[in-house]
This record gives sequence, C-alpha cells and structure tokens, in this order.
Amino acid sequence: MSAARSPDGSSPRWGAAGRRSRFAVVAAAVLALTVACSTSANSGGTGGGGGSTMTIVTPDTSIVWAIDNGFGGYEQGKNVQATMLRKPFVDSKQGRGVQQQDVYSYTPYLAKGYDVSADGLTYTFHLSDAKSQAGNTLTADDVLWSFERKFNTATSVIPGVMAPSLTDPKSQIRKIDDKTVTFTLPNAGLGTTFLALMSDLCGQIYDSTLLKQHVSADDPYAVKWSSQNPNFGFGPYSVTAYQPGVSVTMTGRDDFVLGAPKIKTINVRIVADPGTRANAVKNGDAQLAESVTPADSSSLAQDSKVIAPQVDNPNTYIMMPLVTNKAPFDNVAVRQAMAYATPYSQIVDNVYRGLAKRTGPGFLLNDAPGYSSAGFPNYTYDPDKAKALLAQAGFPNGVSFTLAVSAADPDTREAAIQIQTAAKAAGFTVTIDEQPAAEFAQQRVNHTSEAFILRDYAITLTPPYELLVYTAPKSSNNFADWEYKPFYDALAAGNALPDALSPQAGAAWNAAEKIYLDQSPIVFIAQVQPNVLVSSTIGGYAWTSDNWIDYFNLSRTDT
Repeated sequence: MSAARSPDGSSPRWGAAGRRSRFAVVAAAVLALTVACSTSANSGGTGGGGGSTMTIVTPDTSIVWAIDNGFGGYEQGKNVQATMLRKPFVDSKQGRGVQQQDVYSYTPYLAKGYDVSADGLTYTFHLSDAKSQAGNTLTADDVLWSFERKFNTATSVIPGVMAPSLTDPKSQIRKIDDKTVTFTLPNAGLGTTFLALMSDLCGQIYDSTLLKQHVSADDPYAVKWSSQNPNFGFGPYSVTAYQPGVSVTMTGRDDFVLGAPKIKTINVRIVADPGTRANAVKNGDAQLAESVTPADSSSLAQDSKVIAPQVDNPNTYIMMPLVTNKAPFDNVAVRQAMAYATPYSQIVDNVYRGLAKRTGPGFLLNDAPGYSSAGFPNYTYDPDKAKALLAQAGFPNGVSFTLAVSAADPDTREAAIQIQTAAKAAGFTVTIDEQPAAEFAQQRVNHTSEAFILRDYAITLTPPYELLVYTAPKSSNNFADWEYKPFYDALAAGNALPDALSPQAGAAWNAAEKIYLDQSPIVFIAQVQPNVLVSSTIGGYAWTSDNWIDYFNLSRTDT
C-alpha cells in the first residue's frame, strides 16, 4: 500500500537566506490560528505521559484519519489508531538512537497474543483490554465491524491490499467470545503476509461503539463523520486541535494499552517550503522535519545537532507508473521504451545526492529469504534502444505525454525535470503537470493521468504482498491500471506454496517479478532513504515499513 504507506515538490530554487524568518512568520501565524480557531475533535482520553512537547513541520499531505478514507497523509491517523499486532524495533547500523523495524517479527499490540491451528489456516487472536479515546473497551465486535467497514467502503483500498489473504470478512472472521476472534485463510502459505498485514495499517481496529452512534442512511459506516472526527481508535494519542492545511495538536493518553507516551504533546505544523522545514530543525524551531530535499539532508547530515536517518535497506522507491488504460502506454513496447528513456544514474546522483541507490530494475527487497533477480531485463538509460522500441510500436516520430507530480514532493519534481530532459533524446516529449497533494492523490485512485511520478512503498514486506500491492485487479491502488493474467497465474503459483519465504517460493516470486518487469507498467527508478531530519535531542526515531513515524516511540532529552 501506499500507504501506504507516503509519504512534497520542487527544483532547488530556494536559497538559504531568509528561511528562518519565513519560518517564524509561518509558525506564528499557525499558532495564532490554532489558538483562535482550533476545533476540539471528539476528545476522549486526553491525558498524557511525560512532560515534553515536540514540533513536527511537514508539507500539506492531506491528512487521512483512517486507511479506508482514501489516499493521503496517514501519519497522524496511525498515531490515533492501533493495530492487532506490531513489528518490534531494533537498533540500526547508523546508531545515534535511530531504529528500524524487524519486518518479519510480529508481537502483541491490541491483541495480547495469537494461536495458529495445526493446518496453518486459522489464526485465533486474544484481545487486550485496550480502551479507545472515547473510553470504550476493545471487543471482538470492534474487530468484526472494522473489517466490515473496510471491505464495504468505496474509498477503501483494503480489499485490493489484503487479497488473497482476506477477501470475505463475513465468512473468514468469526467471533468466539467478546475477547476472542478467529481469521481463517484460504491457504497456509499466506500466513506470513497475513501477520504482517495485521501489524500494518490494515490491522487498525476502530471503536465501533462510538462510530455506530454516527451512522446515517448515506453514511452507513460513519466514514464521512470519521474523516472530520479523528478520535475513533485505540492508539496512543488523541487529537485535541485540528485545522486542515494548517496544524494538528495531539496529546498522549495516560490510559493507552502500552502505557503513556514519553512525549505528551505533538504539534504538527504545515509549512510549505522544504528549505524552511529543514532549517527549522537546524535552528531548533522544530524537532522533526518531513519531506525535506535530498540536498538539505545531505548538507545537514554532518551537523551534530541534526540526524539524517539512514536505513539498511529502504523500502521506499521513486517510481513512475505508466497508466495502461489509454494511449500511449497501452502499448507494452512504448512502456519498455520509457524504461530505457529514464536517466536512473542521473536521478540518483543529481537529485538524491547519495541518499538513493539503484539495485536493479525490480521492486522486491533483495534481502528477503529466497530472493533472486535472475533473468530480469537490464533497464538502463539507452535512448537509442528506446527510439527503436518506439519505431517498433509504430511511433517513429516519437511520443508525447503528460507526467503528473505532487506539489508536496520536492524530490519527485526534480526527478521529473531530469526525466523530461533526458527522455527528449529518446523520442519522448514530456510535459510536467504539478498538482496539489489532494488532487495528485485522487488521480492515483482514478487512473486519469497518462503517467505520474512519486515516492511510494509496499507497507507489508513479504514478496507476495509487494508484487500485488500495485497490481491487484479492480483495485484503486493498481497505479497503472494494469491487469495481466500470466502475471496473476505466476503469483497464484507462489501463493499456493506452504512457506512464502522458502527457496521454492523465491523461485516463484522471481518468475512473477520477471513478467512484471518485462511488461513495465511501472518504472522503478531507485530506492531512497527517509526524507526526514530529526533533532539530536529526539530519541526513538524509527524507520517503519509504512514510512510513517511512530510518535509513541519518541522521547526528548532537553526538556
């Protein structure tokens, strides 16, 4: 998913001079608006552990409070929600307090634990006594209703994301008693992916007692209501003030199931200029900046007051979906030509300044058990090969198309400019369409663009999930609107095996990924490091597979 999930725009036209003063003006305006106009959002438990406060500066990612509300910024929603399981954190090789998830381990969270049947098909979860922000205690009914909502909401990406592990909650999920619920899978080989999904955004459980009070004929699952009223989960924070496009204030809960957060108050401030965000951490005006440019990350990485986190094997990719439901990318040869017209090394060097790497044309993480890249096409920048493929496809005079980018992603816009320039020599005329974050997110769902470029990632890092996340049939998350039976058949062969991480399964995933790359519905450009800067006073920053920060893990040493 994208989530989901992530994860800003722009060329390096901002100078350093005046950034701090601009930040001060923006921050003062935001604080004034928050005090004057903030809307208290159905706050329940609004106590908080610890006594510290931190400020996060971020672009306007169009906050979405639950994964079934559609695409957008999931980070704040992640911290008011909680999942059935969680992936534990381990120290990274970088040190300096930076951590990362162990993506193949799953530990209790809202569930106290789980059992697996002898045949590997049925997972029995034993629920904790977690309380929601509204003070309601977690029950099996919350679990059943949450998945019913996720699978019956038009804006939800869950049906495509959880298939084939979970396709029919009504028949696959069963309440045993108020504190026990079972999930039955179609085959045992899906178990690893299922546990990972229950540890990610898909596994969030909602307070059905609260939400049922707000259903209506035209909003039978209170989806519209919950998009404006965030406190309907069991997570570590409550939202105590929210101004869309301006700010969010979140307060740690004393009654959270894992204990009170170390940081009591999180102030999230929307700041448009990425340079201003970076300087805010450098100058101490904020403790964490998101969606900073690789140039700023690179230049501030040596500053003792700033941490530029590095991940051993990042799962975030810069990628370019080529939407196949219309010309010109309904033609596989044109898609392959675009794969050869993309200046990979140039983007890695000029845009990411050493904070990205190209490990090959593929998308699966190459440290997964059983991984193989044997037989993959060798996509490199080769304008002559691209021209030959265009001529073969019936376009000897070249192809024109529009490439959509998000105004919230500075690095993707810079990459789009690199592509625009380099692809000209390969026979492509590229027009860049810079869109507001909300509009960009919508075109992902509607598949209306001819092509777009973004940073995204598979939230769940098992090979069958990674292969299906952008390709599931009829899914709004099928970026390129690409459906291809030989690929689905190859994927099904892998899913039928008893262990998704075995050498035999690795061979099956290699066969499926080879088809994926040969058909080229998405050009995978490079893996990129987290685009955040963290104050050295903050401990517990952790890379997560969904790339959204876990506020509960954070601490602050200077307050």
